[in-house]
Amino acid sequence: MDLMNKTYGYALTPDGFLLSLLFLVFLSGALVALGKRMQLPFSAKALFGLYLYYYLFFIFAATIPTVPDFPDTWLFADIITENYFPDEQALGVKLFYFGTYPLRVLSFFKLEPFILLQIFLFIFSLMILWKSWEIVMQENRLEDHGSSTIFLVLSLLYPSFLLFIPVPLREFWIIFGFSIMVYGIVRKYYRDTALFDIGLVYMIIGSLILLTARPQLIVIVIIFLALFQKNRWVRYSFILASFFLIPYLFTTLTSFEFTPEFFRNLRNDLYLHFGDNQMTYGYVEWNSYFDILKDLPMLFLQFIFSPLPILHHSNPLRMLAAFIDMLYIGGIYFFALYAGLKVSRIYLFIFFVSAILFSIWEFHLGGAIRHRMPLVMILLPAASYGIVRFYHELKGKVT
Repeated sequence: MDLMNKTYGYALTPDGFLLSLLFLVFLSGALVALGKRMQLPFSAKALFGLYLYYYLFFIFAATIPTVPDFPDTWLFADIITENYFPDEQALGVKLFYFGTYPLRVLSFFKLEPFILLQIFLFIFSLMILWKSWEIVMQENRLEDHGSSTIFLVLSLLYPSFLLFIPVPLREFWIIFGFSIMVYGIVRKYYRDTALFDIGLVYMIIGSLILLTARPQLIVIVIIFLALFQKNRWVRYSFILASFFLIPYLFTTLTSFEFTPEFFRNLRNDLYLHFGDNQMTYGYVEWNSYFDILKDLPMLFLQFIFSPLPILHHSNPLRMLAAFIDMLYIGGIYFFALYAGLKVSRIYLFIFFVSAILFSIWEFHLGGAIRHRMPLVMILLPAASYGIVRFYHELKGKVT
């Protein structure tokens, strides 16, 4: 079977595959032990099945030409197997190189074991996210009623998880950071009251991991650190300081200007560069922040509903995997809202604020699907509860 139909196929080796089987046994056991330690409602069989499922899809994706390939997977395969330092790449890729060095050592610089570590951290991220939802359930006196099982099923079925997690990309690292940050936000929102508390610690740890993958997300980090301060004067002071901190830190970390003209030129240059493949959208004329605000509603809708034709005219059915992904997340949006704002508001708030900021930057249909994945992940616990609620209400009406 030809493994070379993927750009990272050259890095797959027989000894790496054999080593990955040992990793599968050891790391699945570690997941089960973590689940017990965290007192999660997931059974050992469920966690092992989820881990095995993604491992098998890794093999499937690597060997089946119909699974989409992503051009930057060769870069991350080089980083993993050759310890290649991406000197010519953006800061986020360089920071990812340093941040994931321990994982490369643990995987013996073999791609297959590294993917197993990726999947391990991904499932651990789901466990952390569910732990945040347990705080919400306790505060609102909700019962599980099988929503934890539905949460795992939703994690099995999300097309973007299957496309972007079991391949050499940095999405798993972004999800890991997001899950820890969200746990800290939820904990701080519902429980912690001190200025410096455990929720803030989790927020900072998650933010640092997040920034080692995408430094431009410093904007989101500062906004959430400011908004989720319990002390009113600290919160107002932080919000005021953010107007100066965000442009300064954004420019310092990325070397990009924080101006409407920069964002306009960035979008439009990339729009024209990739325009031939009909995957771009949102050519803009921004000369002020007011211009950005005027375009934000449509950019936001295109981001969260890609590849539907909102700001483009391409047939979404031509992008079959992306269209299936849209059908899936349409259900997630519906059931997260159906869960009720009382229980899902914190997750919806994080989603909407993040998606609005992502929308300013995003110009590519495929990129929108990939980059909104951590945000959709945040909604999965609320959506699982929404499904349970919908089922019981429907059952009550029928009977």
